[in-house]
Amino acid sequence: MMDKVFCVILDYCGGSRTDKLFLKLSKWNPNFKIHILDNDSPSNKSNYITHQNKFNSGVGGGIVDCISLAKLNNSKYILFIANDILPVTRIDFQHLLEIIECNSDVIQISTSLTKNSDKKYYPWMYNRGNKDNRIVRHADLLCSLLRIDFIDSFGGFPKSRSGWGYDWEISYQAKLQRKKIVVCDYYRVKHLDEKKSTTVWNKKLEEVIEIYNKRYGDYRLIMPFNNY
Repeated sequence: MMDKVFCVILDYCGGSRTDKLFLKLSKWNPNFKIHILDNDSPSNKSNYITHQNKFNSGVGGGIVDCISLAKLNNSKYILFIANDILPVTRIDFQHLLEIIECNSDVIQISTSLTKNSDKKYYPWMYNRGNKDNRIVRHADLLCSLLRIDFIDSFGGFPKSRSGWGYDWEISYQAKLQRKKIVVCDYYRVKHLDEKKSTTVWNKKLEEVIEIYNKRYGDYRLIMPFNNY
């Protein structure tokens, strides 16, 4: 399992919160090694760091760094985990792996979200109360199993500090390549992201517009609201 799936938590100043997440996921999934990439935290470092960045690469750079580590491990999949999630139910990595292994057209499978998470623009990610696997237009990367060869198929993610647009690009490329994205209602997490100021939000939006206008001509092409 360790060779096939590279499980990694991207951490920045998560400290004890990241440690609790790591220990909980490890207890549930003893056959999987969970890595922690610390993105140059100046304080509140996790006690379970396995990989350390010398410089902070932002969320976007951190995601790309995690994928690079998975490729160095010759893994087929990456199970990416953000450090700002709180599992509400047990998460079974083996089950997620079995779903994607049995469905060659599925390129991403993500846990569902609680309705009090801050992803109000993506209501299709909210848990629907039934144990089911739903095909959706898009899923945030918060806790996702992804095919690495699919990410490579469109040249990988562009350089981005915020990482905004990465999940949109997956959705857009999945549509172009006739692949599927799945939200797994068997498992549910809460997103604990702190509210950002308008200034920070606008800066991230400016970045995604610049990057994806350059890549696709119009960033709105990849938005999950527009590409379906």
